[in-house]
Amino acid sequence: MKRVFILLEEQWQSESLPEAEAAVRTYREYGFDAELRVFGARERIERVRERMCEARAAFGTLCIADSWRLLGQLADCGAAFCAYSHSGNAGEDLSAAEYILMEPQWVDRDSLVKIWQRQRNLPWTILQTERCIVREFVPEDLDAIYELYDEEARRFLEAPSGNRSLEKEILTAYIRRVYRLGGYGDWAVIEKTSGRLIGRMGYSFPSAETPEPAPDVTFGYLIHSGWRGRGIAKEAGKAILEYGFTQLGFETIGADAAVSNTVSDKLLRSFGFVPASDSVPSDRIENNRIENNRIEDRRYYVLTREVLS
Repeated sequence: MKRVFILLEEQWQSESLPEAEAAVRTYREYGFDAELRVFGARERIERVRERMCEARAAFGTLCIADSWRLLGQLADCGAAFCAYSHSGNAGEDLSAAEYILMEPQWVDRDSLVKIWQRQRNLPWTILQTERCIVREFVPEDLDAIYELYDEEARRFLEAPSGNRSLEKEILTAYIRRVYRLGGYGDWAVIEKTSGRLIGRMGYSFPSAETPEPAPDVTFGYLIHSGWRGRGIAKEAGKAILEYGFTQLGFETIGADAAVSNTVSDKLLRSFGFVPASDSVPSDRIENNRIENNRIEDRRYYVLTREVLS
């Protein structure tokens, strides 16, 4: 993303212009080519449409508009856009926009880029660690996801089905719906040097089996066999857990693992997770029930904001 256009209706400029001008100055400080345009009420719709299509032609452009008319033209042209709500346009229908800004001069650079990425169906980069990039999945990741599920992983986790067309549909729907719904989800772990997808890690909604009181979210992970034992899970996991508490506002994070999965038990405890409830009596731990090559008996854990080490 390189440019930001702020598009205003002339009739409201006494209310909107001061903030918009401040926003343009701020966005230029961020390094964007920012521009402010004011449209008169009598300006021919053909001219409005022409200017909207200019914005569409500039692929790396985010438009911010304050009226139903301007938003509609942006939508028709396929531009990336969001709405600007202020005292002058109170009551105006801004529902064409997925995002609505108030006081745009205070919107940070990362938020602007992420709005543009959503409009362009591009993945958000969530965070980076010394060796990894954590980002949202894209449909093209499917083959690499299959590679994560070696024999050891399949002992504890359900792998994608053999129907790759169906799995791609599921992944595409997940990307479009879950990320937009909560702003978080299951993310791709990318090794910086090679650019290879080497794991999946992130958050999901607690399941019906999660013991009460249910945590805000459930943490889960899987690392490719070639990168296990190198501290990748601990490095990326600690960063993701900190992100959950500091950026997403979680108070409690849950996790679960097969009772016999001593590796996961050790990793979760290293983060500060403590067992919340064992799913089976202790006398059954030595005889875990196995169905479809997956160990079913599970132990549940919880981590609170104060405990993360």
